[in-house]
Amino acid sequence: MSDSALFADKNADRNNEIAGSIREVFSYIAKFKGQLFILKIEDTLLDNPQFPVLIRDIVQLHGVGIKILIVPGTRKSIDRQLAAYELQTSFHEGIRLTSAETLPLVEQASLGAAQRILSYLTANGASGIQGNWVQARSLGIVGGVDYMRTGKIERIERNIIEKLLNEGFIPILPPIGWNKLGHAYNISSTELATELCRYLVVGKLFFIGEEGGVKLVDKGIISALNVNQAQEILAKNTNLPFAQKDYLENAIRACRTGAKRVHLLSGLSAGSILQEVFSARGNGTMVYDNEYWSLREASVDDIPDMLRIMQNYVEKGFLVSRSQDDIEAKLADFVVYVVDTAIHGCGALHAFENNVYEIAAIAVGANYRDSGVGEQVVNFLIEKAKKQGAEKLFLLTTQASDWFYSFGFKDGSIQDLPPSKREKYNGKRNSKVMVINIKR
Repeated sequence: MSDSALFADKNADRNNEIAGSIREVFSYIAKFKGQLFILKIEDTLLDNPQFPVLIRDIVQLHGVGIKILIVPGTRKSIDRQLAAYELQTSFHEGIRLTSAETLPLVEQASLGAAQRILSYLTANGASGIQGNWVQARSLGIVGGVDYMRTGKIERIERNIIEKLLNEGFIPILPPIGWNKLGHAYNISSTELATELCRYLVVGKLFFIGEEGGVKLVDKGIISALNVNQAQEILAKNTNLPFAQKDYLENAIRACRTGAKRVHLLSGLSAGSILQEVFSARGNGTMVYDNEYWSLREASVDDIPDMLRIMQNYVEKGFLVSRSQDDIEAKLADFVVYVVDTAIHGCGALHAFENNVYEIAAIAVGANYRDSGVGEQVVNFLIEKAKKQGAEKLFLLTTQASDWFYSFGFKDGSIQDLPPSKREKYNGKRNSKVMVINIKR
């Protein structure tokens, strides 16, 4: 291949990747428009140079029709305010014990953190509004520990918040609650963000801090967990940092309360929230209760996306060209890999005589070729063939033989093909035959 042809090939790959990203963004905008995202933002980010970028990205989300509600974390602000007056508070199991003496300073620090976020929103052209819409009561004395003026959420003024959201405002709820007599209580911002999921219809809940996703020593950052997996991690990793443990516990609670997705995300990486929202892969940890990704049978409506995904492979000579009619004629053989209703991969299992099956049309969207989608499609089709009584599997490939070896395929010959397939073998294409014999 000449240098110019190689450059053109790489340029085509890049264009396909860019186009794939744009299509993905459009699909997510359509999906999330009108939904509510709750953002719990740690105040440790307020002084970071990336914080204005985070707020700008949040305002852009709001600008495409996503409703935004913000709960500021306040631990650092409170610590700083107390230190200025040479006062301290103690903690019990991660909960600050707030005395009557320190409460005014706690309240001042919490409202101050909310006000700073409000100022950034205003500077970016958004209409933020701060309010006291949380009713609370004292935690009292638990196990001999007096929590004093640390409180627990009793009620949230849902109607007021929904009205403000529908009018285009971004409500900011500092973690201070009041009882019916007007007495203030210091409440957990994480608890507040989670409890809001019980009162409102929430598309996504974000816990945004410095650490971001759940990171295990032997696995790095885990991109996605269902609630059962999250519980297993909590049980097996008792030495998790408090913030990650607290967020995971609240993520599980929020999912079971009604939030569709909960994301643990770092606010230190520019564009992190946009990547998390507008990409199926993201860069934090997502906790979910309902099914997030799935392989399912293809439908007629899927064919345009399948053809789009296959086209790049056809242009490179990896796949034979198929028309809409070709796919529709054997639609029952095809499966698609779906993430949040967007199709990112496909494949087919064709039946032949003598319990022989062909795996064909394996294709993955340009942005997902290193994410394990292709492997899942192939493994799914192998298992499907076994369930249907296959005695042999075969495939034809021109470029991917090394990849297929990893699934147990071995080099074969034209004689391994079933007679009806052998008759139609394209000698000019000279595809390599690979086979697996299924042990019964």
